Amino acid sequence: MLSQILHRIKEGAALIWYEQEEECLLCSNLAKEIICQSCRDLYFRPELNRCNTCGKLIGDNKIRCSDCQEGKGPKCLTRATALGHYSGAWKDLIQNVKFRGQPYLLAYLRGYVDDWVIKNFPPPDVIIPVPMHHSRIAQRGFNQADVLASILSGQLGIEYQDALYRNRATTAQTSLGRHERLNNVQGAFSLKKDVDIKGRIIWLVDDVVTTGTTLDECAKALREHGASDIYGICLAAGIEEILEK
Repeated sequence: MLSQILHRIKEGAALIWYEQEEECLLCSNLAKEIICQSCRDLYFRPELNRCNTCGKLIGDNKIRCSDCQEGKGPKCLTRATALGHYSGAWKDLIQNVKFRGQPYLLAYLRGYVDDWVIKNFPPPDVIIPVPMHHSRIAQRGFNQADVLASILSGQLGIEYQDALYRNRATTAQTSLGRHERLNNVQGAFSLKKDVDIKGRIIWLVDDVVTTGTTLDECAKALREHGASDIYGICLAAGIEEILEK
């Protein structure tokens, strides 16, 4: 299934690049890159730090967001980061990938994601995606975190491993409050049989991080089986409330 999706990604990316090689993927204005400088500044917000604990975008004089300073953030991640702010055209693109069957769009992001993660994290031993329940994969046809992790693996030559599975179907985290999110995914992830991650450095990949609860539950399962350091990687995250006012 995944190999077929990656093949379609390559075909779709080649076709769209030919048709839209001078248009920004987010705003459609003419640009020298597939995402123009204005959109990168607007959505990637390179001037802002990311909370070391949950990946949320924060002020440049901070290393953790207010929630994580109060102990509300992930406990099992070494660090987390997100490429951009989950808003506007960047949010629309991610939702097009997830809900409108357009995983080939992720192929355009590989250079931006690679550069960002390499800048922030040490090289891993293995890249692991946050798993999706089989019932949801049956509906959607793919797991966007799986596709993104595979693209990163192929681009950087780092081992990819589908190491985790989801024990039960859960409600989408974005529709829940902080306390509900914790209860929703608590104990929802397990390591697959015959997978050895003891002492390994891991990049854990998902599409969007809100409170970091899903990443943390996955990291917990990995920690229980001896993982060394676990770095959470996402395309998008929220932003500190004070910065939005």
